[in-house]
Amino acid sequence: MPQENENVFIAESQSLDVDEQKKNDILSVIESCNDLQDFIKKLKEENLIWYFIGPLRKDENITGQINLKWEKEFQKFEQSIDATHKELKSSLPGQNFLAYSTKDNDFKIRFENEEKPIEISNILRASSEGKVYNISLGKDSQITATKKGSERHYDFTGSSSCEMTINWQAKDSEGNSIDCSMTVKLDSGGIQSVIGEPKFGGITSSEEVLKLVGQNKEVFINGKTLYQAFTGMSRSVDDQQVPAEEIFTKDPHISPQSPTPSSSGYFSPSTPSSRRSSFSVESKIDDEESEITDEYIDDDYDEQERLKGVDEAINEINKLAEQRDNLSLERDSLKSTLAELEESYKEKEDMLQEELKSVKESLEQLQNILQQEKGQATKTEVEYESRGTSMQQQDQGIQAVNNNSSRIASGLRQENKNLTRDKLTISEQLKQKIREIDELKKNLKQLQEENKQLKQEVTKNAGIDASSSTGQKEAKETEVIPQNIMDWPVPIPDDKPEEQKTPLEPIKVNTELSDPKSISAEGPEKSPPLSK
Repeated sequence: MPQENENVFIAESQSLDVDEQKKNDILSVIESCNDLQDFIKKLKEENLIWYFIGPLRKDENITGQINLKWEKEFQKFEQSIDATHKELKSSLPGQNFLAYSTKDNDFKIRFENEEKPIEISNILRASSEGKVYNISLGKDSQITATKKGSERHYDFTGSSSCEMTINWQAKDSEGNSIDCSMTVKLDSGGIQSVIGEPKFGGITSSEEVLKLVGQNKEVFINGKTLYQAFTGMSRSVDDQQVPAEEIFTKDPHISPQSPTPSSSGYFSPSTPSSRRSSFSVESKIDDEESEITDEYIDDDYDEQERLKGVDEAINEINKLAEQRDNLSLERDSLKSTLAELEESYKEKEDMLQEELKSVKESLEQLQNILQQEKGQATKTEVEYESRGTSMQQQDQGIQAVNNNSSRIASGLRQENKNLTRDKLTISEQLKQKIREIDELKKNLKQLQEENKQLKQEVTKNAGIDASSSTGQKEAKETEVIPQNIMDWPVPIPDDKPEEQKTPLEPIKVNTELSDPKSISAEGPEKSPPLSK
């Protein structure tokens, strides 16, 4: 065998029997869920997920209901399904399967039953470390396949059991290459028994067989090395036929599901597949090989009878061999870790050298720039010193201008205060004049009333002869009473209070801004008389 590889063969039918009830069940789940993640989770719980991923994903009623609730999320989920299938298809050419992923690096796969095995080792070899592949075996059973460095781990869960054929290359005690192959029955507890005739290049010695098994460092079953899983069986060492192509076959005692048409929703070529009806491993045994096998079994039985007295010694040897294997694995792991550390150290050292080189170049550039800056600074310093005197003179001129501006501003503020005070004084004088005018108007009206009454009395008491005298009197009175209220003698005797007998004279104020020193010292002019 040129290299180790693992192939999965699923005997139980994996076709999906789609009916109206499955469709209604999925529609009911859609109605009861609030988001797409909850919907996917519930489909898993009710074993409906593969019907949805496969034949019913394109059903118009189902997609219509999903789009009404989670259109954008469902579009992303469909894109994820297509991307997952495309990624796996390159490692599984010609295989029919469904696949989806609900989180990063975790894939669910369901294969349609076929004659040919599923080359799962190709998936792991093309995969990056950390990715998990969950391969459905039907109902609640699955194989979880992961890659850890060069190791390929297979963990079995569920109530079903599987057959696993493991093929690998090893070397005998003389250094000859041996093609090894054996088929074992597996379940969640690990290897339960050896099935059929193992192949170890004609070697039948238990000790030699264990050495060949111990050389398989890549295959792990339920967390144990192939050697640990093999020696952990309940059968005696001589019954063991040792373990990389692994071919998984679903337990035939579980009844198969009903087959469905090729339109079951699998991503597959449109070719029908027949079901395998036996536990064939890799090739058929002809009549001659059958006779040899029977002969071998009889000889093996006789040898077991002869070796019953040395079981304890063999068990002790097995324990020592297991310890040796564990130490060897630990040593190999440490060597691998050391090699990785050395490689990492070398890479970091190379990176450090590159960084140091880059830093050195940067320092040289900075030194050149610094020299240029020093020369420029010296030139600037000389220019600054030459301009020092001129700048000092400019500062003195600016200071003088500032002082003059301060004096002007101070004078303007004082003039503004004076104008404000004069404004208030004028305002008070205007108010006083208005009061005087109102009082004069009142007195004038009273005098006119008295004059009118006097004229009436004179007219009534005087006769026709006195009319001329009365006319003269009226003319005289008319001449005495001034027409303009401002022509009345000031103050009018006994007509206003003592403090108002001498009227205030208005003050003429220059409202133009000017130098306080240029303000005229002349007295205020009298305001013209107010008209009646």
